[in-house]
Amino acid sequence: MIKKTLLPLFLSLYCVSTTVSANPIEDKSTLDKLKKEISESAFDSAWLTAEKLKDEYLGEPAFDFLYGVTALANNQAEYAVFAFERVTANKPEWLDAQYLLAKANYKIANYQSALDISQQLLNNPKTTAKLKQSANTLLDLSQSKLDKQSFYVSQRVSLSLGYDSNINSGTTEDNIFIPSTGDTFLLSEESKESNDNYGSLSYQASGGKIFSQVSKITFSGKGTIHKFQDESQFDRMFADLALQYQHSFNFGRVSVGLKLTPLWLDDELYRTRTTLTTNFEKQLTAKWLVTTGLNLGKTNNKISDALNTDNVSVNLAGHYFSNNLKHSFGLSYSDEKSDQDIYDYNSQKITTVSYSNVWIINNAWIASGMIAYQEKEYQDSHPFFLEQRDDDMWLASASLQYNHSKQWSYNLNINAQDKDSNLSLFSYQRSDISLTANMNF
Repeated sequence: MIKKTLLPLFLSLYCVSTTVSANPIEDKSTLDKLKKEISESAFDSAWLTAEKLKDEYLGEPAFDFLYGVTALANNQAEYAVFAFERVTANKPEWLDAQYLLAKANYKIANYQSALDISQQLLNNPKTTAKLKQSANTLLDLSQSKLDKQSFYVSQRVSLSLGYDSNINSGTTEDNIFIPSTGDTFLLSEESKESNDNYGSLSYQASGGKIFSQVSKITFSGKGTIHKFQDESQFDRMFADLALQYQHSFNFGRVSVGLKLTPLWLDDELYRTRTTLTTNFEKQLTAKWLVTTGLNLGKTNNKISDALNTDNVSVNLAGHYFSNNLKHSFGLSYSDEKSDQDIYDYNSQKITTVSYSNVWIINNAWIASGMIAYQEKEYQDSHPFFLEQRDDDMWLASASLQYNHSKQWSYNLNINAQDKDSNLSLFSYQRSDISLTANMNF
């Protein structure tokens, strides 16, 4: 955001900086390369240039200003704070530098300083109308962040109406041959592909508490009731509960947490999954963010002990930000092992490759999409089919969201699955389309 909204300001202020500096740099060509790189949005190379020049020119307001601009553009807000502090100490009348100092303080979560400087700008009669508008926006953001440093909660209620082409992920086969018995069996309707309209109601709450500029605790909870129009035996209710502690270090941000995911089918508890999560994220450049995680969990199935598993998973993702578009490339691997050896035919190793994006079209419209390929390798021969199961699946989704106001938003969601298995009973296709209304409070 800072690159998009403040770059014209940076360039105009640089022209001012060369005239107001008490000790101007004699060789103006020294900064030409840095200025050119900033004007061309080449922020990675601009940072390298600024780092090479800093030993010689730190303390010169003209250079400090450009150094601070480059630091902000490369998510090095701590360096930007020091740079703009030097500028404003030498040139207290330089109001634009004061605003950027407030912006840098906001970036490092020093919200009180950002608020104080913004307020000073608003009270200064020499502040231009345009700068007052920016300072007022920053003041509101800083105040909101300060308010959230005490315990805060945001909530959402969502109502969805949709159509599911295969509500039970069933097969299109009418009968199935069982090699272990040598017989062919007619499949029940519950095992075959069924479609139906549905409605779902969900409640979601999230919040947390910020302990310091580098640490906070967050929580989230979501519960959903999913009801079908005709096939009530497939009605379900599920919840996702999560608690996480985050701490930022110089090398990146680390988080540890706990997740609980129960599932009810037809009003009976079907399964509970408990997971210990650990995650790490690091901003590599202004545009690239890398995240990785390790999860340890256990699944307890209340209907059948054969489906109880111990779970280990790892994931790696790269996120690329380009103006109002975010691209994410993911790779994950999980090992779900039955807790009893006799049920190893349900143990599976899952590899998933995915791509997703989020596109902020404008203030009202947001689009997103995802495509993924998944392979499942089961670890023992199936007792009925006398063959080791091997599945692969394509998954895709698309969503379009309209934000009517801060309180109300609406989504059109489309999901599709295409699963292929060497055992035909487990092959299926499924699509889902729904309209959702969200109320935020």
